[in-house]
Amino acid sequence: MKRYAAGDVAAFERLYARHEGAVYRFLLRSVGIAAIADELLQDVWMSVIRSADGYEARALFSTWLYRIARTRLIDHWRARDPAVLVSLDAAARDDGDSHWAGALAADRSVEPEVRALDRAQARAFTCAVEALPAAQREAFLLHVQADLTLAQVSAVTGVGVETIKSRLRYASDKLRGAMQEWRNDR
Repeated sequence: MKRYAAGDVAAFERLYARHEGAVYRFLLRSVGIAAIADELLQDVWMSVIRSADGYEARALFSTWLYRIARTRLIDHWRARDPAVLVSLDAAARDDGDSHWAGALAADRSVEPEVRALDRAQARAFTCAVEALPAAQREAFLLHVQADLTLAQVSAVTGVGVETIKSRLRYASDKLRGAMQEWRNDR
């Protein structure tokens, strides 16, 4: 990022190539609509470009980038319907679900029936992630999909590491419960 700020366009291209896909997936899983995720992704990268001169490496670039992405998401939700906006910092609630489905598909066979089941299972998992409360979904996506550490997720969201751990535990419990039928079928 410092190289880009100094005028090295190739440095920006490397940053974009390295982070674009993961940030897009985070946005898409957060809003659920590809067109909106595309728009938000453009906003995120425009913010990166506009902020290049003032960028200070206080944390990893990815932490800074996901903080921008999260801010764009919050702005998007506020603009849509401020009355419906649920704070991402609201305390996580436990609804008693307690089973996590580990890997989606352990054995990838080429048989059409198995492949169809794998796709259905992946869709079920995606729906379960989308059904998580906003704070839990955000922590889960940043940790698992964006591959950020707990400390980085904490820095991006502005909440403590212990809160992030709790949100991830609750998310894992809910996902286990949602995927329980798939564990029993195989």
